[in-house]
Amino acid sequence: MVDTSLVLNAIVAVSIAAGAAFAVLELRGIGKDRRANMVVNMYSSFISSDMTETYSKVMTGDFQNAADMEQKCSLSSLAGIAGFYEAIGYLVRKKFVDPKVAMDFLPINVVWRKMEPWIKFNRERTDPFMWTEFEYLAKLTEGHDAEYAVDIKAAFDALKMRKKRKAG
Repeated sequence: MVDTSLVLNAIVAVSIAAGAAFAVLELRGIGKDRRANMVVNMYSSFISSDMTETYSKVMTGDFQNAADMEQKCSLSSLAGIAGFYEAIGYLVRKKFVDPKVAMDFLPINVVWRKMEPWIKFNRERTDPFMWTEFEYLAKLTEGHDAEYAVDIKAAFDALKMRKKRKAG
């Protein structure tokens, strides 16, 4: 005959294990949600009116040198853009944000190439380690734009094929 206490103990053990497994799965989901929310928030600040106005000035400006860039765009505007990318670089380096997500969402290398002369100029007169997270991010993402173009083209091609199969 089966001892009732053994059956009850087995049921309790299985319940505890199932509860622990459920908790782990929920915590993983919460972590993914937080990371996704962080990415959405960073992108929202990137497309804010202040940031887009400054970004537009930097990207379309024809600058003679770093001092000219600073005069036409303002120190605070340039520091705002560099600071934004500095924060993203830190989050990527500390593995709070997946580098591929940051690379897919943001024009990191384009902005770095445009701002690099000003950043070097700024480092010479203030702190030689200023904006190092931004530089880290730029170096990490070198070559990603070409990979992204291939990936997105493949995704579009796959989408076209699915539509053709549905239609035909």
